[in-house]
Amino acid sequence: MRRQTKQARDDRWTPGALGVFFLARVKALLKFLQLGKKSGALLSMAAATAVYTWFYQWEFALGVTVMVLVHELGHVAAARHKGIPVTAPFFIPFLGALIMLKRNPRDAETEAYVALGGPLVGTIGAIVAFLIGLAADNPLFYAIAYIGFTINLINLLPIHPLDGGRIASTVTRWLWVAGAAGGLFAAIHLRSVLFFVLWALFVWDLFSKYVMHRGKPADYSVWGKIEVPFGDIPGDRWMLQTFREGGELPFRTYSDLDGHQYIDIVWEEAGAVKTVKLLEQGLIRSVVGTKVERRWQHTPKTLVLRYQIDYEPHENADYYTVPSRVRWKFGIGYGVLAVVLFVMLDIVEGLMASQGGFFHALRK
Repeated sequence: MRRQTKQARDDRWTPGALGVFFLARVKALLKFLQLGKKSGALLSMAAATAVYTWFYQWEFALGVTVMVLVHELGHVAAARHKGIPVTAPFFIPFLGALIMLKRNPRDAETEAYVALGGPLVGTIGAIVAFLIGLAADNPLFYAIAYIGFTINLINLLPIHPLDGGRIASTVTRWLWVAGAAGGLFAAIHLRSVLFFVLWALFVWDLFSKYVMHRGKPADYSVWGKIEVPFGDIPGDRWMLQTFREGGELPFRTYSDLDGHQYIDIVWEEAGAVKTVKLLEQGLIRSVVGTKVERRWQHTPKTLVLRYQIDYEPHENADYYTVPSRVRWKFGIGYGVLAVVLFVMLDIVEGLMASQGGFFHALRK
């Protein structure tokens, strides 16, 4: 009996060990092929598949990864159609995947267009998996399609940063209120702590923006540090010099053509300039040096200034202004897609129930 238990435990660890071995070989292959920036996406995709394989059979694990990939490629296609460059998808096991826009959308309509591309193409991909299962009478494809429909339906919840939250900004921002209620129900139904945290952050953001700071600007802060090696500090009496703390630092701010804002912080006493990229456009209130540290034990020895940037986020008053026909177009598309996903989920659940259920399909 002990030998059987040990053998079962070894079998459980086998997919993980194979996944680590596979990733090491894939990394070496990617380096040899010089795939550059795409290597991170391929590695994260392989890692997600390996993790899913640890818990499920490899065919289902690969199917889940493909469903997530199809969803993200929908975003990529929509963004490129609007002329917005994007990063390759990065996969996070059990959370899906994400892409980053290299330039912010100019208006809510563009943002909604890019957001809708993921669930739309993802739903088509899930329907293809369903049709394969129907044609081949293979319950495994029903399970893969079920996951695909579920992923896209959850993403349609009107909660930032989910796709539905971005689409809702074009239809009506009152959908965010519905998302606050529906998101809590989804978090309880899914029994997901991470989803609950996402919902809580969304609700707090709504409360902060439209209740606490309604009618007045909200200030945000960014912290960081400037490190200067001792040998780069001008003058020969800097060791005896007292560097000021708590004083405002000179700065200059500018934006590039892609809408990214930068700040050049000038630390005159140390002869250093540091460029900081803000996460969003904003009106800079102040840049203050909060603390100075001498790091004698480091190699090389450095002088460190910790700073704080206070700014007011800039909001384009016309960002959410869209024509009525655009609101109707996205509203109808959003509603129809949600209905299709609900119907397809019901159909797939019925087929799987007639054949023993979801987990029975994975054993086929």
